[in-house]
Amino acid sequence: MADDDHVQSGRLKRLSRLAYLTARTTGDLLAESARRKLSGSSESSADLRKAAERILGTLGELKGAALKLGQALAMDPDALPPEARSIVARLLSQAPQRMAFEQVAAVVKAELGGDPDSLFQSFDRDPIAAASLGQVHGAVLADGREVVVKVQYPGVDKALESDLANAAVLVRGLSITAKSLDGRQYYDELRGSLLKELDYLQEAEQCRAYAAAAIRYPELAVPEPIAERTSSKVLTLTRIRGPTLLEAIESDPGAEERYRIGRLLTFAIWGPFFAARRIHADPHPGNFVVMNDKRLGVLDFGATKLLSEKFAATYRSLLAANANGRPRPEIGPALGRAGFTFLAEDIEDAYELCDKIADIVERPISIDEPYDFGSDPMVQDVRRLFQANPRMALAIRPTVEAVLFYRSAAGLAQDLRLLKAKGRFRPILREIEDRGQIA
Repeated sequence: MADDDHVQSGRLKRLSRLAYLTARTTGDLLAESARRKLSGSSESSADLRKAAERILGTLGELKGAALKLGQALAMDPDALPPEARSIVARLLSQAPQRMAFEQVAAVVKAELGGDPDSLFQSFDRDPIAAASLGQVHGAVLADGREVVVKVQYPGVDKALESDLANAAVLVRGLSITAKSLDGRQYYDELRGSLLKELDYLQEAEQCRAYAAAAIRYPELAVPEPIAERTSSKVLTLTRIRGPTLLEAIESDPGAEERYRIGRLLTFAIWGPFFAARRIHADPHPGNFVVMNDKRLGVLDFGATKLLSEKFAATYRSLLAANANGRPRPEIGPALGRAGFTFLAEDIEDAYELCDKIADIVERPISIDEPYDFGSDPMVQDVRRLFQANPRMALAIRPTVEAVLFYRSAAGLAQDLRLLKAKGRFRPILREIEDRGQIA
């Protein structure tokens, strides 16, 4: 395989592989559901594992945006049966369709001007993890510091462009149908975010910016980029050791530990936002490390974003009202100030739907009582609300910067659901507010 073609990049070929994968996996999951109903068994079959391995085999080969889909499946409790989701998440960390070391060395030499063995005191031949755009290796610097080195897959830029071009066809088609279905500005925001992730120099800068935004949270550990060992396609960071969030969950921690980790996850998402308007918009379980010293390591900063003061001020006011038990500002007008628009003829109906959505998503922080994310029906309730009001839901047009903000907030909620965190979350939010904003 050519060095610049490690990842399958043909548009039609990638699209056909995903279509085949969807059909096969859907059939397998339906058959598994029927088998359980007939047998009364709660145990998963070998067919379910094969389905999960097929997902990873295909997504691992395609990589790019396709592998990001696998990460989303791994963190969504409603997307797959628990067993399949667990298999997908576990295999994601095992570098499916890994690059040969010779290919890794070639990328490092082309980017940094030397072989891995000449640039590092030691460099592990086998990868320790797979990212959607690159492969991660452990290494040691000349001064003895442990680092991780993310090496971009050759050809992943073309593959990502292919996936985005396929999506653009659908987006353009819908935009012609009706104004309410015009998602081109949201597509452009996601496209821009994904393409930025190809530039590891930019990710290193975003890592430093996130660390500065999290400076008041010593409970969080953020890696340090090593500038002299980083380029646009090679990223070297100090190593953070410990089980990933998913591994910690699978170890079946007690309720107190689950709540402790949940508090740190909340710090990781809402702390930098409240302090400095910065969000981490890729909070899947592989991007958090539960460290032995009781800190939470935060990884992968390609999708972080600095939000406008106008947008951030609106959501800070909503969060602060919840934290302190005050009546919240009127949601509809507040969202308007943040940049939302409303296509509804009767704007009061749109405002009413916004209030109902807020009532659901604010449950964990609207009360002083313990909240159980393990039995949390928040996502299902929001989906049912949208399904019951499709016309009005389409009439609410979020500002573009809400796309990654909601991806961040929803990702935190999904992580807390997987963790089955239970406890009082309002005091955590109040603690974040008390730590204040960075001048």
